[in-house]
Amino acid sequence: AGDVQQDLAAVRGVYLELSIGKSIPLGWTPDVFEYSLAVPRDAFLVAVRVAVRRGETPAEDFSGALAFRVPLRGLAFALQPDQVSASVDIGQEQATVLKLDIASAELTINVIRARIDSTGQGEHPDPARRFPPVGTLAGLAVWDSTGRAAHMAWFTPRTSTYYASVSGGAQGVRLVATPNDPDAELEVRRNGGKWDFLVSGLTSASSGISTYGWTLFEVRVRSAAALTTGAVSEPLMYQIVVTKDLVCHPKCRSCDGPSFTDCTSCYAPLVLINGKCLYTPCHARGMYFDHGAEGCRTCHERCRECQVGSPLGCTACPPMAFLLAASAAAVTGECVTTCPFGYFVQPVSQRCQRAPVGVELETFYFQLSLRILPLEFLDEPRLLSDILLVAAETLKVSPQDVRFHRWEATAENDAVVYIFEVENPFLRREEVERRLSIDDWFSSLPVPVDSVTVMTYGQLYPPPVPPKPAPWIPPWVLGAAIAGVTTMCVFFPLYHFYFIRAHFQKTSYKPKTYKQEQFVAQVLENAKDSEVMAAASVPRAN
Repeated sequence: AGDVQQDLAAVRGVYLELSIGKSIPLGWTPDVFEYSLAVPRDAFLVAVRVAVRRGETPAEDFSGALAFRVPLRGLAFALQPDQVSASVDIGQEQATVLKLDIASAELTINVIRARIDSTGQGEHPDPARRFPPVGTLAGLAVWDSTGRAAHMAWFTPRTSTYYASVSGGAQGVRLVATPNDPDAELEVRRNGGKWDFLVSGLTSASSGISTYGWTLFEVRVRSAAALTTGAVSEPLMYQIVVTKDLVCHPKCRSCDGPSFTDCTSCYAPLVLINGKCLYTPCHARGMYFDHGAEGCRTCHERCRECQVGSPLGCTACPPMAFLLAASAAAVTGECVTTCPFGYFVQPVSQRCQRAPVGVELETFYFQLSLRILPLEFLDEPRLLSDILLVAAETLKVSPQDVRFHRWEATAENDAVVYIFEVENPFLRREEVERRLSIDDWFSSLPVPVDSVTVMTYGQLYPPPVPPKPAPWIPPWVLGAAIAGVTTMCVFFPLYHFYFIRAHFQKTSYKPKTYKQEQFVAQVLENAKDSEVMAAASVPRAN
C-alpha cells in the first residue's frame, strides 16, 4: 500500500491529447477516480499522457504499472510515463468510457465529442432548422453558481449549439429552458451521462463544471406535436459547451469569444488590431513589420502571412499550400504544396502533421455523377486532374491525399461516373458526409454534378455472390431416373390394358388341335345320356 501511495504521489498530472494538437489537463488528484469532459467536434481522436515527477534517486522514481483501456471496445494499450498513448475514436451520441490504470488505482474518464468545433462554430446547416417551431425551445439561459449569467451568444430557437463561459470562481452552473410546445417534455444531461427531467421555466439543479477543458450540457425537447407533423422523426437536442475560462483562438492570449476576431490581448510578438492578433501592425495582407527598418515589408511570395520575410517565416499559407513547421509548437514554418512522406494535412489548421499514434489510415471513395457526355469528357483531358485538385481544396487536404481511381460512362451513355479515393488520418467518412453537401460540390467542380456518394471499398466493390454447392445427385442422373420411372408408369398400364386387349379383339380364337380330341371325349364322358341324344338329334349343316 505504501508503494502504491508513493506511485500516486509521483504522478504530476494526467492529460488528454487531442488530434487537433491541444492538450487538456484532467485536473487529476489522487483521491478522485472518475472524471468527465467534452472535446471539440474536430477532435475525433483522443490519447492519454501521464506526467510523473522524477525522484532524486532511481529508487524514488515512479515504478508503478500504467495501462490504458477502452473496456466496451475490448482495447488495451501499454503506457509509459510522459509518453502519449495510442489514440481512440470518441463518439458523439454516447460518452466513450476510458480506463486508466495507475499502479493499483483505476481511473474512469468519460469523454464525449460535442457538435461544436474548436473555433466555437456549430454544425452547418444547423439541425434545428429542420424542426417546426413547435419542436424548438422558446428560451434557454445558463447561470453560474454565483448567480451571474454565463457569457454566451443570444439565444435563437433555430440555433442548437452554444458556447458559454463562466468566471473562474464558479463551482457549477444551472440551466433554465422553456419549450414552444406547452406539452413538451424537457430532459438534460451532462457530458453524455444519464438524462434527467428538466422542469419548463425553472432552473435545474447545480451541475459541476470542469476546471480545464469543456463541459457539455444537452437539452432534449420531446414534443409529440412536432413528431406528428412528419417533418422530423426524433426530438431536437440543444448543446451548450461551458468553460470556466474562454478557450481562445490560438493567436489570442485573452479574449471575450472563441473567434480570431475576439482577442483582447496577444502573445508577443503579435499585435492587437481591431480585435485580431496579427504578426504585424501592417494592415495589408502579405506584409510584416520589420522592427529593424521600422516599416512594413512584403512577405515571401510563398506566404500569405508571415513573421519574417524568409521562406521559413510563414505563419499562414495561400490556398492549396500548407504550413510545415519544425515542431507542433512552432508558430512559423515553410509553405509547401505537398507534405513530406509520413505527414498529412490537418484540415482545420492546414498544417502538415504526422498521423496520430495507433490510428490506421482509412481509405474511402467518392463517386461523382457528372453531367457531361463521355465524348466531351474525353475531349477535355485536363478534367481528370482538375477534378482532383478541386476535390482536395473542398476537403481541405493535400492533393497527394486524393487519387484518381477510375471513370466510366453510364448505361444510357449520357453521363460520366467519376471515382476518386481519399486517404487521410484526420478525415472520417462519416464526418465528410455530414460536413459537405451536394451544393458544396456543385459550386466548386468544373462540370455540373448530379450526385455525390461516399463509399468504402466494400461498398464500391461488394463481394461476389458465392456459387451454390454442387448437388448430391447430378441433375442429369436425377432427370434420367425421373424419365425412366415416368416411362414405366405410363407404358406398363398402357401395354397391359390397351395393346393386349386390342390384339385379342382383332384375333379369332383358334383352339389347340392336339388337345381337342381329349376335350371332346371328356365332355361326352361327363355329359348325361339325354343330353348326348339331344345333341345327336340336331341336324348338322352340310
